Amino acid sequence: MKIRKILISLICSIFVLSIFSNMVFAVDTSRIEVSSPSAILIEARTGRVLYEKEANKRMYPASTTKMMTAIIVLENVTDLKEMVTVKYDAIYSVPSGYSSDLLKVGEELSVEEMLYALLVKSSNEAGNVLAEHVAGGVDSFASMMNTKASEIGCKDTHFVNTNGVHEDDHYTTAYDLSLIAKYAMKNDVFRKIVSTASHTLPSTNKYSRTDRNLITTNDFIKKSSKNYYENSVGIKTGFTSKSKYCLVAR
Repeated sequence: MKIRKILISLICSIFVLSIFSNMVFAVDTSRIEVSSPSAILIEARTGRVLYEKEANKRMYPASTTKMMTAIIVLENVTDLKEMVTVKYDAIYSVPSGYSSDLLKVGEELSVEEMLYALLVKSSNEAGNVLAEHVAGGVDSFASMMNTKASEIGCKDTHFVNTNGVHEDDHYTTAYDLSLIAKYAMKNDVFRKIVSTASHTLPSTNKYSRTDRNLITTNDFIKKSSKNYYENSVGIKTGFTSKSKYCLVAR
């Protein structure tokens, strides 16, 4: 078996198997080779670090940022059926090349549907829409993200936007991302959405058809992918030209 596949199996299996509280799980890390400049492998239940490589090195998180965005929304919106309106700035503040071209100005969708757009399709615009709805703007929302990161225990994380669109002052570490993921997966709604391979948005006041099928960016939970792993339950991918490929998996 290739080392890459071994690592994939370890990443997924450790998180799944850790639900058994009496399990003693040992990992031989001597054969693990990771080409990424930074990585970490933890036991989901306890947070015990099983493998790490430059895990406290500052890195650009790209769309793995959206885990924290979802946390803030889920902890500050009591009714996920609450409707939100897509505003012009939420869409057109997203730089060229980062747009998902999914949402329409003036469109009304529930917070829940917007979370599916955020976490399944990885819509950058959805993050901005949710930030405006919860905090009145991205800057205020980013402040909430940083406060929550500190509460969770992150020591070297700083967010300036909701989606991971590259900014030099927007960074985290593999270790901090593991803390965020461990925290987020305790939320039933978050866990359900990040384990969803596809989801169809309903028709709206600005889009009458029901053909906007959101397909996950995470190949681990996509059955048609060669990287599909049946025990995986998420979580989030990311990519920018600066961050390269990012993955938080369970």
